[in-house]
This record gives sequence, structure tokens and C-alpha cells, in this order.
Amino acid sequence: MKHNQQQKYLPILIAVFIITSLLLLACGGQKTYTVGVLSIVPDLDSVLEGFKEGMTELGYLEGENITYSYEGATADMDKLDAVAQGLAAADVDLILTITTPATRAAQKATVGTDIPVVFVAVTDPVGASLVDSLRQPGGNTTGVTFGVQEARRLEWLMQVAPTIEQIYTIYNPEDRSPVLALEAVSEVAPKFGVELMTREVRNPEEVVAAIENIPAEADAIFFLPDSLVSTRIFDFIKAAAELQLPTSGANIEIVKTGGVLTSYGMEQVSSGKQAARLADQIFSGIKPADLPVETAEFFLAINLKTAAAIGLDIPDEILLQADVIVR
Repeated sequence: MKHNQQQKYLPILIAVFIITSLLLLACGGQKTYTVGVLSIVPDLDSVLEGFKEGMTELGYLEGENITYSYEGATADMDKLDAVAQGLAAADVDLILTITTPATRAAQKATVGTDIPVVFVAVTDPVGASLVDSLRQPGGNTTGVTFGVQEARRLEWLMQVAPTIEQIYTIYNPEDRSPVLALEAVSEVAPKFGVELMTREVRNPEEVVAAIENIPAEADAIFFLPDSLVSTRIFDFIKAAAELQLPTSGANIEIVKTGGVLTSYGMEQVSSGKQAARLADQIFSGIKPADLPVETAEFFLAINLKTAAAIGLDIPDEILLQADVIVR
């Protein structure tokens, strides 16, 4: 008789358990996260796309258990600190930063908080004092660096367009990323018998002037990983195209979508996915200080449409080595 009574109430107990579980979930049983995003370069937005893809693959579904706070790239560098402070004040769970200046602004804004920062598209995080070391970052910051692959990138440009003798490049001397890249390029340029024609720019007006006054003797343009210059990158590319000059970009997206001739650099989506894996570990309880900085993979990209437009024929043996070919 007792056994029959237990069987009688079993369905009711199961129903109560299910309803209770659903109520717990609705009342916050499932942790939700908010990721703030800070960037100053619109053409690096694919990093965020890759980050979102990576987070989705790891079980973080936008609109369900994760949301993103991003109003677009902050092209005005003077407003960068204010945007970073706004994200910190909103008490986001993590800030994804794209470029060195954005990371520096986020670090400044998160002083005295426990908000972690994960960066992408940073050339030298140690030299820029963003982390103590690549193996042990320390502090609240870790991320994905693309290192200095500029010497190899110059070598690929020379293979694609071997008649180049003088290369024009502009850079912001107050940004460590292009300065470091320029040092690497300058070191190997004599090996290839080329002269670098450099011009310093410190504000948007100087960038425009440098683009409008490309030296007549320039045979090619080499884009450095420079946040300031990148805000006018498409104007620069257009000017180079009008002069039929070969170009080398700092990342392969600018080859795929911007019409730059070639690049040997990071792929934004895959770098974003790397950052997502770091964010997942942080959400799992690991401190950024203990998460080693990762290095992005490098890929060779060539745009055959651009090559045809400037009358350049690229040998098959070079094309066979390319990871990305735009036809």
C-alpha cells in the first residue's frame, strides 16, 4: 500500500522538480556575461567577428548568456579614454581591445577594478608595458600579439614586385607598433637593395597631407601597423591605386577587402577566435596574469585584381605559396 502511494505522488514530485529548475534559471541560475569592446580602427572589426564566432563555438550565445557593448571604432583618439572609462563604469565582465592604444586606454580605465582586458592586434605588448612578460603577463591583461613579421613581409613584397627601388611609408612616431615595425623593415631593406622614404605624422591632418603628397619617385607603399594611419587607410589605398603603385598591408583583410596588393600578416577572424579562447578561460576562473600571451598565425595574401590593375604579372611559383588569393 505504501509503495502504491509513492508511485501515485512520483509524477507530482517530478513536475515540481522541473518547475523549480526552470524558475532557478529564470532568476539567474545561468551566468550571463557582458563584453565591452574598444577599438580605434574600423578595418579591424573582423577581429570582433572572429571573437563572437569563437565565443559561440564555446557555448556563449549572444542574446542568451552573453552580450556585447560596442558602438563602433573610436576614430577620434582624444575620445578613447572616455569610451574606455564608460565601459569600466558599466561594470562589464571583460573588455576586448583592438590595437595598442585601445589596450592602454582600457588598462587605465580598469585600475582599481577586477575587470580583465584581452587584447588583439598588438605588436609588442611587453615593450608597450601592457604586460610584464609574454609567459607571465601579470596584472589584468593578456591577449594575442602578431609580433614583428615586417621583415618577412618586405621580402614577399620584393618577390611579388622585384623592380621596386624606393618604398614610401608614413607612421606615427608616438605609437610603438609602427616604430618597432619600421625598425625591423629598415634593418633588412639594404639586403633587398631598396630605400625607405619615411614621413612622420602625428595627427589626422598630417596623415591627409602625407597621402596627398606621395613622392613622385616612390615605387611602392608599405603600410605599417599604425592606428593613426589606419583611420585613413582607404584614402591611402585609393591614392596608391591611382598612381599604380604596389602596396603591402599589415593584415590580410586589407588585401581581401581593401585592394592592397599583398600582405604577410595575421588573419583577423582567427586571431579573434584565439582571443575568445582566452576569454573563456578567464570566465572559467583563470586570472589574466597567469594566461600566457598567444601569437597570431601569419598568412601570405595576394590580390590578383590589384596586380592586373597596376600591370603586374605574378609568377605561379609565388602564387603556389600564397594562403589567400583574391581573383
